[in-house]
Amino acid sequence: MREHYPDFFESAFAAGFRTEQDGYEYRLFRQDIGQLQIQTGKIVANDPLVMFETEPFTETFPTGSFPVQLAIAQVQHLGEAKSPEEELEPDERVALARIVFADKPVVSWKMAVWENSDVSQLAPHEFFGYGVDAGTGCFMDEVACKQLESKMEQDDTYFETLMEEMDQTYKHTRNWLVKDMGDGANIAMFSSGWGDGSYASYIGYDADGKIVRLLTDFYVVGWMESPEEE
Repeated sequence: MREHYPDFFESAFAAGFRTEQDGYEYRLFRQDIGQLQIQTGKIVANDPLVMFETEPFTETFPTGSFPVQLAIAQVQHLGEAKSPEEELEPDERVALARIVFADKPVVSWKMAVWENSDVSQLAPHEFFGYGVDAGTGCFMDEVACKQLESKMEQDDTYFETLMEEMDQTYKHTRNWLVKDMGDGANIAMFSSGWGDGSYASYIGYDADGKIVRLLTDFYVVGWMESPEEE
């Protein structure tokens, strides 16, 4: 199991973050998308359009209203374009998504897991993550998750409504939505990096051991195989 996590879990949200990998340049900027209401302290992260996982993480998080932020990567090839048609606008991908519970520095990270997740069984570069099959991830309180499940059961086209609302923020190739679910609950939805896959989330702690972040890494910026992270 990996015990050390990259510095860019934090620095990716600061102005001017830039890196190069495999002939591409990644310039990241922060997008604040709204406040997430946490009522129970039990948070669900999943693909809200297919609802593979509805179980909350085992950790109990602070309750209240907290900002959700995206680190969006502008991805551009470093090579020279062969023609003017190839000089396209940079691809934009949601690289990381996080909830900020407190504006304090993170001194340690831990993988967010579910009941019966045995991290001791993970080999290097392995992780527990949630499955994405509709190119979308989210954060929501357990209350909002139950409301979303109910709406999906009552209307099998409800996911289309969510997709249409997400498209109001569309830019090639990412979008996001903070959706009111009623009764003081809401959901923060966002494109998941390059699309479908399995994505891990991580909990950030301050010097006093209190939770200050919950972050999902969509692995747009690769780091697990980096020698310095071994």
